Amino acid sequence: MSKNDSFPRSSKKPNDKDGQHKPADLLPGMPGYRTRGGRSGLDPIDMRTEAAHTAGTLLYKLFRGRIRNPLGLFLLGGLGLALIAPLVLAMLDIKYLNQVPWNAWMVLSITAIAGIAVLINFVRNLIKIIFR
Repeated sequence: MSKNDSFPRSSKKPNDKDGQHKPADLLPGMPGYRTRGGRSGLDPIDMRTEAAHTAGTLLYKLFRGRIRNPLGLFLLGGLGLALIAPLVLAMLDIKYLNQVPWNAWMVLSITAIAGIAVLINFVRNLIKIIFR
């Protein structure tokens, strides 16, 4: 065989989009990783890592994300108030000399801290919407 008789080469260049790897192909947990080429998508480890990535993204959006939808912002404010309400009710209960166990205080405090973080995010997003 001479040089001219060699097998034909593909007209695609290596820099084409088809040959590049997307982040979903490289990082476990990214959406699309478990269903990448040659996979069925039923691997339990890949399913759990994708679910964990999705849950982490939702928690990030809940506490630090930017919410532009007024209905979503209203629901965020309601969630923050609902998380703080049990602590406020327990403090009102003490006012009438009813004792609350110490382990209940711990749970209520942790819930209230999460509620305060959600309310801070609510106020921050509300200010961004009002003063655009």
